Amino acid sequence: MCARYTLTAEEKEILKAHPYEIQGEWSPNYNLAITQMGLIITADEPDVIQQMRFGIVPHNAANLKLSFDSWNIRSETAMESKTWRPLLVHHKTCLVMADSFYEWKEHGKGDKQPYRFTLKDRKLFCFAGLWSQWVDPETKEKFRTYGIMTTVANTLVAEVHSKKRMPVILTKAEEEIWLSKSLPIETKMMVLDTFPGELMKRTKISKRVNAVSTEKKPNNDPDLLLPLNTDDAI
Repeated sequence: MCARYTLTAEEKEILKAHPYEIQGEWSPNYNLAITQMGLIITADEPDVIQQMRFGIVPHNAANLKLSFDSWNIRSETAMESKTWRPLLVHHKTCLVMADSFYEWKEHGKGDKQPYRFTLKDRKLFCFAGLWSQWVDPETKEKFRTYGIMTTVANTLVAEVHSKKRMPVILTKAEEEIWLSKSLPIETKMMVLDTFPGELMKRTKISKRVNAVSTEKKPNNDPDLLLPLNTDDAI
């Protein structure tokens, strides 16, 4: 699954990979968690990089509070879901920009060791995602939120993640397919496959990343990415 990831690239690096317009100011995030803001490119506005809140709030929700796991979307059953099917049918697909993600290996009750996963051939990449818009019934203010599609984990991730799941990482060609509004959804769903483990790198990192960063207790800096030792890097 993927409830924590990073987007550490500077704005100029992001614009080099995706030469569009970034809405608002962006700062690198080394510990991006649920309810925080991420950078998104949607099928509706493919030439704009938007900031959205991580964790989908359905359009008919009573408020912005997340009442179920809406940050990870199981790709194999998404078309059977009353929540996700309408988003897929109406092409509310998006790219979730990232440069790594975290997963934890359990060593016993309460003991979880974090690992960082990156790609070998490029720093920046995109997860496949869905997005939705919720309108405050009182103020009419619009809030856009997103979730990440997941699939069966490759061996590199499965050795760490007990549920054997991982986020869907797209190739550059698959990014175009996932954002297409003309292709049938059945064709778009074909890109939601498992990214090859041999094209990824796994690094053991400090348990300090386990704590989610908050305004009162910031835990978001480059040192979170440092490997514990080179023997655990694959």
